[in-house]
Amino acid sequence: MLKVAIIGVGRRALAHVETLMRLRDLFDIVALCDVDSTRLGIAKKLGAKAYTSISKMLSEVKPDIALVAVQAEGHHVVAKVLAEHEVHILCETPIAISLKCAKEMIRIAEKHNVFLEVSENVPRWPREQLKKRLIKTGILGKLKSFYLSYTSGSYHGMAAIRNLIDSEAIKVKGEFPELDSVFERGYIEFPGIEGIYELNAERGNYWEIHGEKGSVKGRELHLNGEVYTIEMEYCETDGIRKLVRAKVNTEPPIYWENPLKDYPLTDEDDVARADAWISLYNAIDHGEKLSYGAENATKDLELLIAIRESAMRKGSEIKLPLSGDLLYDNLVHEEFKKAYGIDPLAVTLEHLSIRYTIPERLQQLLYYGRLDAWKSSKYRLFYPRKH
Repeated sequence: MLKVAIIGVGRRALAHVETLMRLRDLFDIVALCDVDSTRLGIAKKLGAKAYTSISKMLSEVKPDIALVAVQAEGHHVVAKVLAEHEVHILCETPIAISLKCAKEMIRIAEKHNVFLEVSENVPRWPREQLKKRLIKTGILGKLKSFYLSYTSGSYHGMAAIRNLIDSEAIKVKGEFPELDSVFERGYIEFPGIEGIYELNAERGNYWEIHGEKGSVKGRELHLNGEVYTIEMEYCETDGIRKLVRAKVNTEPPIYWENPLKDYPLTDEDDVARADAWISLYNAIDHGEKLSYGAENATKDLELLIAIRESAMRKGSEIKLPLSGDLLYDNLVHEEFKKAYGIDPLAVTLEHLSIRYTIPERLQQLLYYGRLDAWKSSKYRLFYPRKH
């Protein structure tokens, strides 16, 4: 059984706690840490120790794994301290606020020989696993194109498309359209496949992929003039609901069986979170490769940043992987320094010892890619200021 510490006890972390309670034969939550002591009441119920200081926690407890669920600006800071204490890391998304910070996380994890997994849910969802299986069966034929809209952290959308296409983008062009419902747009080319990404408030989180024989649109398979809905199948044992498989009722039906169906995982997010935790468990105990990992999460971020870099360079073509000095990365670091008086890479644990709200200009850059997003009627703050 592996010992777990939770760092940052907000809503996302509490969802992980629920998942871990369903994996109690593998994990034991031994510590919770948050600068806001009012969030630590759950510690007693879990039989865990409560801390407001990461340094104090690590001086008294030796977890095998720590979940990093603080805001993204602090991910690389907390990961560095954990790696230095030889604690394996499960990081929430996005992996970091810039490529510079993400690459520093990978470097420090490799230096200290710790695993760095990322809890990217989207490609781990059962429906996305089934879509990938459909593609691998050849039922869609050769893939030709895709469309993607994502409005709540577009790195998730990049993860979705990269998972389905199963290769890496080679070049992009980006633009910041006149503000209405679309905040940014990218034209992405993979080997033999081209597509469009938008942050489109009218479409929400939606993607489709087209082959020579058929398409997957949202939760539907379109094939030979027929439409098949991707369904989740559950079973109930002793009053506990479990997600068993994803399926489409073609003839014959095509399934994705949940390899964790013996655990009481209740929905797609629960399955995805469990997959991330078990990925780390198998890496630590059995030497297996991580099921997603920091490299994939960084490529999700890199693809999104490439689109924004192109838009900032007036739509010039950007080749991947990215290299050299990046306008977007530099602007993120500049805005961070304006807000906090320090570059993100110079931040220490001491700087994270107070509770704060991410500044609006930095929010606009991270979630919309541009600093004039507020001019649109569709704009919303992801982290509203509390009065």
